[in-house]
This record gives sequence, structure tokens and C-alpha cells, in this order.
Amino acid sequence: MNMHSYRDLKEKVIDNGYCIGCGACLSADGVNGTNELDSYGMFKPSFNDLDAPISDVCPFFTSRNESELGEMLFSGFEGIKQNEFLGYYIETYAGYVRKDDFRKRGSSGGFVTWILSRLLEERLIDAVIHVKPSGKKGILFEYGISSDLEELRKGAKSKYYPVEFSEVLAEVRKTRKKYAFVGVPCFVKAMRLLCINDKEFADRVSSFVGLVCGHLKSSRFSEMLAWQKGVKPEDLRGIDFRWKYPSGPASEYGIKISGEKNGEMVTITEKANSFYGYNWGYGFFKYKACDYCDDVVSETADVSVGDAWLPEYLNDSGGTNVVIVRNPVIKKIVDLGIKESTLKLDVLDPEEIVKSQEGGFRHRKDLLVYRIALLKNHGIWFPQKRVEPSLDNLDIRYRKITFLRTQLAEKSHLAFKEALRTDDFEVFQEQMQSLVEKYDSLYKRSFASKALSKIKRFFRSE
Repeated sequence: MNMHSYRDLKEKVIDNGYCIGCGACLSADGVNGTNELDSYGMFKPSFNDLDAPISDVCPFFTSRNESELGEMLFSGFEGIKQNEFLGYYIETYAGYVRKDDFRKRGSSGGFVTWILSRLLEERLIDAVIHVKPSGKKGILFEYGISSDLEELRKGAKSKYYPVEFSEVLAEVRKTRKKYAFVGVPCFVKAMRLLCINDKEFADRVSSFVGLVCGHLKSSRFSEMLAWQKGVKPEDLRGIDFRWKYPSGPASEYGIKISGEKNGEMVTITEKANSFYGYNWGYGFFKYKACDYCDDVVSETADVSVGDAWLPEYLNDSGGTNVVIVRNPVIKKIVDLGIKESTLKLDVLDPEEIVKSQEGGFRHRKDLLVYRIALLKNHGIWFPQKRVEPSLDNLDIRYRKITFLRTQLAEKSHLAFKEALRTDDFEVFQEQMQSLVEKYDSLYKRSFASKALSKIKRFFRSE
């Protein structure tokens, strides 16, 4: 077992900004410490004994990458295949849940809640560890445990919000139940590492549902969205990041905000593209760790679920999932769901799944190569990745885009802190605007350049 100290973890991962705040390091048996939101709205752990040894559980400090873990977990299954971007898989699909209101209540096709409900119904698990609305003051969402469908539904839809699981895992240790775990790629990886290093978790957590991930946001992202609509950060009570409209493209969803405005409780629902800073490419309030992750689709999960951002599915306002199945138990449940017409799933070529997340893979593969090369060139430590550093793999425009994305993320944390200090949201916008304009201009030219290249290739082939 690979062991290192909490001091090593603090100095290399936490102090350098590579910590995702998941709480795996605090979940090991006998560890004393805390995991609190810092002044930037991100979870940051601290430890009572920095010289104590820690198991190999941090997703950004481990030497075990997703390919190695995937081989250990899935390579022995019948019918298993492998893809450079998706990892191991048995089958890949796009579709949605036809029956009940799973799809209506979900961000997309409703598959996550449906598969978890089936695992509960078939008694393959007793409960689910997932993110739900929080009852704590000042915290909108947190990891919790659900043991029935009614509770499970509370965790439906995407939560672009910081969470940690050490508190809920302390409860898991006290039981003999079987659990499914739901999380973004690095959280699933951390939970897998905990199971490898801790028999109690290995005996209890038996199923893993992974979410396709762009990046994790600090709590300031929710506050930014609400504040610009007149609901101040301290008055925000709830948010739905993926409010569905009854018609129109699936990508044109709304954001629903609940809170106090001018002393009265209000609910505000407006289209996502009407909000300043919602553009995912800006990376506002992104954890730095997300720029040093190369897993887009939760490669260590038994089944991974995301949005089908593909032309043939975009016009369906109900939403469509992409689904990557790696475990035969999940495959059997899915097959039955298709047979009973509970699921409307099209078998999809793995390359189509990759296309549905094209921007994410570009950022986590091609642009990652350049980001880690810059760090290596300056002698700065960075997490081990499955790509090799290179300063020559990108043209000058994408190098500028890479640099601007880093600047936008870093500046957003600082600018919002200043806006909070001055009690003025416009301070945030003013400090961000010049970078936003540079990025928008550069990105539009990038798309125009790619379109022109495609046209030239077309005419050359005629």
C-alpha cells in the first residue's frame, strides 16, 4: 500500500490548489481533522496531525490513474471493450426514461435516478450516497443518504456546487448496509481508492454511478447567478441550475432562484444564457484541480451518465442522456428496461459519445498537455496524468485560450471576494469584463478558423 503523510498531502496538493475538497483524506479510519468552506466558497481540509501516515486515497495525489483502476475493476467482464476517451465499456447508449416522471424531474433523460431506484427495488443496495438539498444554514447542497424513491428524487438534477463526503461516510461506517455512490469523476475515483484501502468501505459501497463532468464550481457560482438578479448571497435559499422549458432545444434551459429580494421571498426563473458568467468556457469559480483532471466521463464508475449534446437529440426539450455501461449487473437491468419499454435507448457508437463531450475532452486532453508542460518548465509539482507534457501541441490561438481560461478562473475568485467586501456586484463584472471580452473575441476567431479549414478541405476533396 502506497503511504504518505498528511504533511506531504498538504504541501503538494492542498497548498498548490490541486485539492478538490472531496474529504477522502479525512474519511480514513482514525483520522482527525475538518473540511470547511474557505473564504472563496471551496472546501479545504485541515488535519490535527500532519505527520500521521495517510492511505493512498487522494484522487490528485495517488499514483493510480483511471486506466489502471479501470483495468482492475472491469477488464475481466465478458464483452468488455476499451476506448481511449471513455475507458472500459460494455455498451454505450443515448436516450431517456419513458415511464413515470424520472425524465421530467431530471436535468436530462432521468437515467441516474431511474437506475438507482432499480438497484433499490431489486435490493442490490439498501441506500444511496448522493447530493441533496442541505438543511444547514448557508449551505445549499450536501452529500446525504437516501433509502427510498421519495428521498432519492430529492437528489435529482445537476448541482454545480461544492460538496464533500467525509461527514456522510462517518455514518456509513456505523452501519452494515450496502450503498450505491453517486459523484463526479474525481469523487468516484476517491471513493474507489477508499474502498481499496479500507475493508469497511469495500464491504459497504458496492455500486458506483458516475456523472460526466465539465468542472466543479465554488459556492460563489450560485451566489453570482442570484446576486445579478437582485437576490444577495446571504439571502439565497435555493437554486435549480437546470430548469426545463416545455419546448425548445434541450440546451436552452433555465435557472430557477429562490430567496429574499427587498425583504420578500421570491422565485425567479430565467433562461441560463441571460445570466452573466454562465458560459461554461469561462470557468468562473472553477476549482484549480479541475484543470489537472483527465477523466471527463467517470471512467471508474459502473455506469456513467451525461447529456447527449448531439445534433439528433438537441431539439428534444425533455432532455437525453448518454449512458456508458461497464458492469454486467447494470447491463442486465438496462436490457430489461429496454425490453419492458421503460427505457428508450439507442445503442450509440462510442465515438458519438466522445463527440457529445468534445469540448470537455479537448480541455482535459489537448489543453492539459500544454498546461502541465508550463508547470514542468517552471519546476512546479503537478498531479500525475495520462498525457505527456508538451509545449508544441497547440497552435498559438489555443495557447492563448488556455492561458485566458486559467486567468478567468483565478480572477473570478478574487473579484467576487472584492465584490462581497464592497457589497457591490458591479465590482465583480467590472473586474472580469476585459478578460471576458478577450476570451470571447479569441474563441469566435477560433471557431471561424476551424469552419474555414473545413470548407477548404471539402473543396479539395471534390
